[in-house]
Amino acid sequence: MKKIILAIFALALISEPADAQFLKKLFKKKAKTEKKASKKTDGIDDEAQVALADFATLADNTNNRNAFMDIPLGIKANRFEKQLLEKGFTERKLEGNHTGKSYIYDGEVYGAKSTVTLAVSDQTDRVYAVDVTDNTIYASEKEVKARFSKIKSELQKVYGRGYVDNQGEAYTIQTRLGTVNLHYERGSLTSSYTMGFALDDAKAYQMAYQEMDDKEYETAPRKIDAGLAAACNHTDLVGLGVRLLQNRTVKGAQTVLTSYDFTLGKATAKAIPASFNMDGYQATASLARKKQAITAITLTATDDAEAVCKDLKTYGFTSVDQKTWRQGKMTAVISADKQGRVVITLR
Repeated sequence: MKKIILAIFALALISEPADAQFLKKLFKKKAKTEKKASKKTDGIDDEAQVALADFATLADNTNNRNAFMDIPLGIKANRFEKQLLEKGFTERKLEGNHTGKSYIYDGEVYGAKSTVTLAVSDQTDRVYAVDVTDNTIYASEKEVKARFSKIKSELQKVYGRGYVDNQGEAYTIQTRLGTVNLHYERGSLTSSYTMGFALDDAKAYQMAYQEMDDKEYETAPRKIDAGLAAACNHTDLVGLGVRLLQNRTVKGAQTVLTSYDFTLGKATAKAIPASFNMDGYQATASLARKKQAITAITLTATDDAEAVCKDLKTYGFTSVDQKTWRQGKMTAVISADKQGRVVITLR
């Protein structure tokens, strides 16, 4: 799901989202109310940029962009703003004296009043990401999950299928054009919940990444080839494994696997199988059992071993050899099978 700073005004409005790593990455840039550097000419024709064209039909997807409400990302902020205002959004005016635009707007998104914040490159003035915050405060987890499910369905219609992230509190759709992350979070001092989603354009983010400070704390951009980003090769395997370790009964484990969109296989007296397929990404789960208790968990996937190890660190695991990881009573061992797939064994 990194110490990144959100736009100052947005911080005053909402609590930190559940998938903080993704959102903070997008809004690492200095507050948009500060004076910007001079813009550079980049040779991109805004009029040629298209929103979410079928990349399989194009020989070159250089001008094909991830989009928000049919507005392509990667275009100049003033052009993006004009199209946003035409859809009924209003620019939020900040109080006091400011040397630049805030790029914060109010409007309706999927049937709910929302705040939309643009992440804009200082050097090129292009929009590389959008953050959407649902203005509703949800009184219970049941309420926020119902809204989460509805928005998830709407996002899937536009961007396609994704994967469960952040131990169930987020859903990520990573396409060849960009990434979308839906998330919810409980307030730190209350029992209420907030939610929202953020999206970026892979090509625009790659350009903006070059001007970011402290790149070691940022998510590195994906490789772009003929206008398309590398396909998704990493999901929340560690988060799934931790949740399975926390639910060591057969029924509990099956519920967790189903919540992660895994398809359950036929359980035997010794094991519970399950599988997940998303475009070219594949994962399987094999849970060893003794009667109704789960004794070991094996997850095998066409995943990125380095990213898996990074997630283990995020979840509090430590290792001296990058193979055996421990956190309290939990142990995770990383290896590879004959097909080169990542294998995580957890006990």
